[in-house]
Amino acid sequence: MEPQLAAVVLAAGLGSRMRSERAKVLHEIAGRALLARALEPIASLAPAPIVVVVGYQAEAVEAAARAALPQAGMRFARQAEQRGTGDAARTALDAIGPDFGGEILIGCGDMPLIAAATLGAFVRAHRAAGAALSFISAEPDDPAAYGRVVRDASGAVAAIVEARDATPATLALGEINAGVYLAEAALLRAAIGELRADNAQHEYYLTDIVAIARRRGVRIHAWRAPAAAEFAGVNSREEMARMEESIRQNINRRLMAAGVTLIDPATAYIAPEAEIGRDAVIGPNVRILGRSRIGAGVVIEGTAWLDGVVVGERSRLKICVRAENCEIGPDCEIGPFANLREGTALEGHNRIGNFVETKKARLGRGSKASHLSYLGDAIIGRETNIGCGVITVNYDGYDKHVTKIGDRCMVGCDTQLIAPVTVGDDVYVASGTTIVRDVAAGALVVSQHPQREKPGWTAAWRDRHANHPKAQKHDAGE
Repeated sequence: MEPQLAAVVLAAGLGSRMRSERAKVLHEIAGRALLARALEPIASLAPAPIVVVVGYQAEAVEAAARAALPQAGMRFARQAEQRGTGDAARTALDAIGPDFGGEILIGCGDMPLIAAATLGAFVRAHRAAGAALSFISAEPDDPAAYGRVVRDASGAVAAIVEARDATPATLALGEINAGVYLAEAALLRAAIGELRADNAQHEYYLTDIVAIARRRGVRIHAWRAPAAAEFAGVNSREEMARMEESIRQNINRRLMAAGVTLIDPATAYIAPEAEIGRDAVIGPNVRILGRSRIGAGVVIEGTAWLDGVVVGERSRLKICVRAENCEIGPDCEIGPFANLREGTALEGHNRIGNFVETKKARLGRGSKASHLSYLGDAIIGRETNIGCGVITVNYDGYDKHVTKIGDRCMVGCDTQLIAPVTVGDDVYVASGTTIVRDVAAGALVVSQHPQREKPGWTAAWRDRHANHPKAQKHDAGE
């Protein structure tokens, strides 16, 4: 029977090299916070509990963690003063509790590239080795400021030495500590209890538990990572930009190999969790974020921003479309310059044209709003035409109200529908109408005022203003 597993994620620091007022783990990469991307592979192991150690901007970091894993039942441990990773782990142990007797996985909140499969392989290797303490090591091209793994003459792990405390000979070693640990809870508690802050940083280093475990004579296993790049952390905006570029290139290569056309891969920003079907065409300057799903044969012309959007097969998004948390059915035509806000749902074969904004609007199959309209909190049936300048007036200053429009309606230009209101099927609405009451099916609804004219009014108006400075400029041809 496998032992119980708990997890600790270290996310308390500011990240001074980011030169930011915002905690480092809240900065985004590929459309999501660093912390969210670090948490997901850990959560794939189903640890219980997951403890996130917070400190700087604790409330905001806790909120980001909950948003990333809303069902995980996370706990939070507050490190009041950032005194090193060892002190952070000590704080987490208090949140886990003294009765937990399984294994504890420790990772960092600023490592967004670790794959769930890699962590799973690490846990299996730890258990197969019968180790009391394991950590992930790697051999990157540039060890830089990573802690070095020191081995004895037999090749056994002796210690991890932080770069700032290392001698030139130690810095010459190529094997580094990747910052992920797995240990028996009892050993971890005992080792953390022995930590001392007698180092260059005057901090409690979590890495020192390796030397402590060796003195105790327990089995230590350094699991060599197959891809060192997975364990790259983010310490500056430049590193974050390079990592973003690397992620983007990998995603785009995968998509093109699967049959997606990217007109300009350098300006296609697509989240790792997004899905795009075969024969889709993605134009330049496009961002596809979150768990968006783009169907086969979809064309996105360019300069688009999509987040959490489902787009049905063969739909076409013209230039400059923004859409968020909405669903676009098959064979739709959207834009140019359309804004589909959260809660929009198009059944299919719909047209949302230029300068149309929708919010919590549901349109049945074949319905269209071709230009210059606002459809908010609206339920619109099938084969209905929404004319230019139509507004569903949904807000009374306190509450939002719903407009319902039936099938096969013709809503004329410059119509306002004052919600809550219902328009039945097969209704014709004359241009310039303001609808304040429900309209029965099959009716023509009109609220026009009689047109009035005053002959000669313009000349008289100009005569009254003949001495006005603007009138003199007009007469001079300016």
